[in-house]
Parts: sequence; C-alpha cells; structure tokens
Amino acid sequence: MSEVLRTALVKLQALVGLIGLVAITPLLVFAAILSRLIAKLCNCPKPKSIEGDVAVVTGAGHGLGRALALELAKKGCHVAVVDINISGAEETVKQIGETYKVRAKAYKTNVASHGEIAELNAKVVKDLGPVTVLVNNAGVMLHRNPLDPEPADIQLMIDVNLTSHFWTKLVFLPKMKELRRGFIMTISSLAGIFPLPYSSAYTTSKAGTSAHMRALRTELALENQKDIHVSTVMPTFLRTNDEVTQLSNDIGICDLYPLIPGEEVARRTVDGMLRGEHEITLPGLASVFYRLIYLLPAEWQIKISLLTAASRFEQFRKSRS
Repeated sequence: MSEVLRTALVKLQALVGLIGLVAITPLLVFAAILSRLIAKLCNCPKPKSIEGDVAVVTGAGHGLGRALALELAKKGCHVAVVDINISGAEETVKQIGETYKVRAKAYKTNVASHGEIAELNAKVVKDLGPVTVLVNNAGVMLHRNPLDPEPADIQLMIDVNLTSHFWTKLVFLPKMKELRRGFIMTISSLAGIFPLPYSSAYTTSKAGTSAHMRALRTELALENQKDIHVSTVMPTFLRTNDEVTQLSNDIGICDLYPLIPGEEVARRTVDGMLRGEHEITLPGLASVFYRLIYLLPAEWQIKISLLTAASRFEQFRKSRS
C-alpha cells in the first residue's frame, strides 16, 4: 500500500469515527445527565472515610488552605500543615488542636523545591505516618504590574501553581500506589477555563493543573489503581484574602457572581473528594456553562468573552496603565 493511500485511509477512519461520535453525543449527554440526577437523588456514591489517615495540605497557613485543613481534621484526618509562612501554619495547627482530637503539625516548606518536598515527606512519615491524602492548594496570584509583569513574578506563579504539583505527585503518589488507596485534590481555578486577560501566567498555570490531573486520572485507570481518587477543584474568586477581593472588585467579578467563602468551598470540595468526584466547579453552574461554550468555534468563544466582560477588563487595564 502506498503512503498516500495509507494516509487517506487513516484520515477517512478518523472522519468516520468523528461522525459516529457526533451521532451518539445526544445519547451520551442524556445518559450523563440522568446518571448525575440519580446520584443526587440517592446521595451516592457514599463518601469514603479518612478517619485516621494522614493528609498533607500545602498553602495551609491561611485562607482556603486553612479551611481545607480544618475540614479534613473534622473528618478525623491527621494533618500536616504546610506553608512557606510557618507562623500561619502554626496558627492553623493551633485551631485544629482547639477543636478536633487529631494530630497536626506545621512544616515550613517551599513547594516549588523538589528537594524540600522530599524532606517534607520523610518528616511527615516519621511524625504522623504515611500520607494517603494530598491537597495541592498552595498558589500565588501576583498583580504588581499586570500589564507588564516582571519575569520573576511570572516564574514564581508557574513554579508554585503548576510545577510544585509535579513534585508532590512524584514524592507522595508512590506510597499511595503501594497501598493501593489515596486521594489527591488539586485546587485549580475557573480562570484555567475562562482565561483572565492580563493574567496570562496565572491562567496558564491553572489550566496546566487541570490538564495534569486529567492525565493522571487516565494513568491510574490504565494501572487499575481504582482506589486512588483524583479531584480537581475549579472555583471562582474566593473571599479569602484582601488582594483577591480587591482584584475582584477592580474587574467587577462580584457583579457576575458573589465571592465564595473559603469555608463553604472546603466543605463542598472535601465532600466531593471523598465521593470520588473528578472535577468540582464552584459555582456548580459553571460546569454546564464551560461545556457549552467549548462546543463553539474559538472565535465565537472570544466574542462571547468580550460581550460579557470587555468593559470590565478595559476599565481594569486603564486603571493600571
């Protein structure tokens, strides 16, 4: 068979496959919606127990990370509170100790360093036990100069928001595979789905985390590691710190949807993680919206973004010029 004919047959095969997928898509959508409705009505699958397990929560010295650490402690989980800000991490440990009868300890760690993550694992195993719950929460969003960001700011966002997740996976996942159980929760953002103008580094890093977790879920399925659950959380802006609140006000995000308290996010996401949910969007309606908008051609997606938010980002750009 000639190369030209072989290439033509492969293209034809791909086209037939695409036509078949389009033909059955309505049925798949109906089946997916029906299964979600049934799951909601019967409140299943039931959340798994993590009582007595050991969790590592990065960026747990404040905000959402602290709320997640407290929520995990509420579930009976021992918690390694990890943050570059050790005083914040110690405050989180104090709050856990005042309320819940679990062990918790603070660890000062730069999550962008593979070496420090490896050292962290050794310390946590010695202090609390093997880690079976990993929460990749640490993240930075720098807007000191959004129109012309410093290279160091760009690199820091990529290192903390994305690269660190590779290091934690490399360090903590092997033990989960050995035990054939575990949970990995990654805090991404709706900004990884709906790009934020003048925040390309942040948007890119968060989109990367979502893609990373999708790839990991596929790898675990291929390896038949069905009891290691990977959840990606994609929230809108949260009411967790003054900088995010100010940015939200500057852009006008609050006019589209109110900021969500960190405690509410923590409750929803930990429950979703324990039920084995793959992706959790906050608010939930964003899940439907992003799937619908991604059906449209790229140029239409841009037009819709401009239609809904162009004036807000134009005002933001002028205010920072």
